[in-house]
Amino acid sequence: MVPINAAKLETASCSESSRRFGDLRGVQWRIDLGILPSSPSASIDDLRRVTANSRRRYAALRRQLLVDPHVPKDGSSPDPVMDNPLSQNPDSMWGRFFRNAELERMVDQDLTRLYPERGGYFQTSGCQGMLRRILLLWCLRHPEYGYRQGMHELLAPLLYVLHVDVERLSEVRKTYDDHFADKFDGFSFHENDLSYKFDFKKFSESMEDDNGFENSSAKASSLGELDPEIQTIVLLSDAYGAEGELGLVLSDKFMEHDAYSMFDSLMSGAGGGAVAMAEFFSPSPFRNLHSGLVPVIEASAALYHLLSIVDSSLHTHLIELGVEPQYFALRWLRVLFGREFSLEDLLLVWDEIFACENTKSNKTVDDESNFGVLESPRGAFICAFAVSMILNLRSSLLATENATVCLQRLLNFPNDVNLEKLLAKAKSLHALALEANNSISPIQSGPHLKEKIDGY
Repeated sequence: MVPINAAKLETASCSESSRRFGDLRGVQWRIDLGILPSSPSASIDDLRRVTANSRRRYAALRRQLLVDPHVPKDGSSPDPVMDNPLSQNPDSMWGRFFRNAELERMVDQDLTRLYPERGGYFQTSGCQGMLRRILLLWCLRHPEYGYRQGMHELLAPLLYVLHVDVERLSEVRKTYDDHFADKFDGFSFHENDLSYKFDFKKFSESMEDDNGFENSSAKASSLGELDPEIQTIVLLSDAYGAEGELGLVLSDKFMEHDAYSMFDSLMSGAGGGAVAMAEFFSPSPFRNLHSGLVPVIEASAALYHLLSIVDSSLHTHLIELGVEPQYFALRWLRVLFGREFSLEDLLLVWDEIFACENTKSNKTVDDESNFGVLESPRGAFICAFAVSMILNLRSSLLATENATVCLQRLLNFPNDVNLEKLLAKAKSLHALALEANNSISPIQSGPHLKEKIDGY
């Protein structure tokens, strides 16, 4: 085993102090994924403006890409030659409609099997509809990837944490309902009700008591006396301001909009990040220029490379048996360990993954030894966590001389594992993972990867 340099750990640690909304996972993940501003100085109004703009973009995408040939756009009449069900033109409205319907059927096959133990939420028509539309729109927006099995497993937890936040909001609203009315100088302001007329008599009566108008200041300051988490939920659910309801950071009406922005950011790497999950689903033509490997295969090699640094004996044993990393790591990496852990545990794993920045390191482009996934703290942590899972099985893996048995153990990860220890081990390996690129090339780490890539 390679000892860990404590000084290096400080530079490798993921951001924990900046988790401003740690109790609201859906909000915090939107910050971690680069959708909401991460600066501690960002005001609630800043969050509202960004939230509203993100939702406007999704609404525009829906109008642009969701096709219903029965409802012509802009009220215009359809062209009977171009837009009819028998048209052979692939760009016709009906042609697009039929392609979308086929894509929906593919998505639905996966959605019906999603978290069967949690059918009370994931199998509801509302949840299935949101998941279907998000996946359909993302695939239409990114035809170079299309839909691949497993994408729904990346999306589902994102929507779920938004749902949990809204459930928390509902609980708080029941207890602290008086604090949720939009306030302006001490009285209610109905921004969207144009017919609303202010009742001064009712306002005066509500304010008069033994202390006269002193009660107004007492009520106004009462929000500050609440628990900080409750204050945050109230503020994030206040529709006052230019953005109105569209700017509610916590809202059950816009979960679909928010889940799409999270999914798109995760898949794209938030614009140039080292880890873009869509690349893990990419077909063989999408290869890393340095290694010549498909990104998910290269990432599999990267975690074996890290294993060779941490535990050379175990790495050598697996290589000699012919247990190639992609045989099990493709499943681990493509859905970010979603099939190895229960949903509750998976959310804790993703907390740590998303807390790590996804920005690429400043290594030179000529450095051909780079593993792309190790170029950011997030990618390094993903590899470190995968290695911690392998190390958890170390004794049983070393005890067998059969490759099939080894793979069975890796692909049937125990469900009674101590997740806290796994995460702690991954954090202890994080610094090494970030420095692993300074060593050998991807091909050296797994001698048969290059040969087998075309047959993958």
